[in-house]
Amino acid sequence: MSLVANLVEASGIPTLLVGTVRDIVERVKPPRAVCIDNPVGRTFGPPRASRKQESLLAETLGRAHAFTRKGQIIDLPGNWTDRPGASWQDMVRREILRLPRR
Repeated sequence: MSLVANLVEASGIPTLLVGTVRDIVERVKPPRAVCIDNPVGRTFGPPRASRKQESLLAETLGRAHAFTRKGQIIDLPGNWTDRPGASWQDMVRREILRLPRR
């Protein structure tokens, strides 16, 4: 996506990459990016959590004015779960443990 974003930017159209793995976003060098600490594939939140997804999208777009230099990455504060002390990593571990063994 970063390659596409850079090509689009070269034609004068601003872009904003949204990523979940900051070290990868840093390496691919998009023109500008927002990082959300959510699991890969669930960038804007859990399935069917439309209010949370809309809120994160609005927050992402609301940060567009904050970019002051090429290559800047802004981290969005996130709260993946409503369970105190739990993280998305905890959720993924629980999901993996529930997988049927072959």
